[in-house]
Amino acid sequence: MSATSLRDQFDDVAARRRTLTVYADEPRPEIASHFEGWNVEVRFDRLPVGSAEGFVTVRQGTEFLGSIDLRVFDPLLEPPASQRAMGATDESSLDSVLGLLDDTTFRAFDRRQLLAVSREIEDRAWRVGTGRLHAGFQRAAAFDAQRDVYTTLADSDLDVHVYVDGGWTADPADGVTTHAEPGDELGQFWFVAFAAGGDQDCALVAEEREDGYDGFWTYDRDRVAEIDDHLRASYW
Repeated sequence: MSATSLRDQFDDVAARRRTLTVYADEPRPEIASHFEGWNVEVRFDRLPVGSAEGFVTVRQGTEFLGSIDLRVFDPLLEPPASQRAMGATDESSLDSVLGLLDDTTFRAFDRRQLLAVSREIEDRAWRVGTGRLHAGFQRAAAFDAQRDVYTTLADSDLDVHVYVDGGWTADPADGVTTHAEPGDELGQFWFVAFAAGGDQDCALVAEEREDGYDGFWTYDRDRVAEIDDHLRASYW
């Protein structure tokens, strides 16, 4: 990836969206339900009754990434009790599914879900206790509603930075470094990113639209590092 802005990150995630097509003699709605929230579109294409075992194809745009026997999905969706007890699930087959679906990035359109993810990122940063926590609130009033939370987060070894679009008229929050600059990016995107250089790194980026938010969150260390680098280079 060579993304250098929040817009680049957002567009890059959208471009990586995969299409999973289920070929079977009957619809498999449980597959679509399982991957709800992933950066995956699930489609169904009916096979004639009595056809050979169903299968699933995975594409990214026009690029064919691979195909998987439909039966491989059964333990992923609902492992039988006997398999759970005996550890009989074919992990290599499941790895092939997850490897094709880029399971580190997720999409969401519900503001409540995105808010829950942002709380999880803040909680993770608090539990780790070190590293950098970036939070873009778009407007200063939105940060004011979370002032106590971020003052508490800053009362640790975390390096806490808050970003808003435009001027900053509120009193500074103890221990929090504020960045207030006019710009399309800070006004358009809500983001929370925790970068500690380890497997706890995570980030959320959501774009505000007329009908709500469209966003993604990720546990990809490289993507989080790019977001961290961009924010430091652009606003510090």
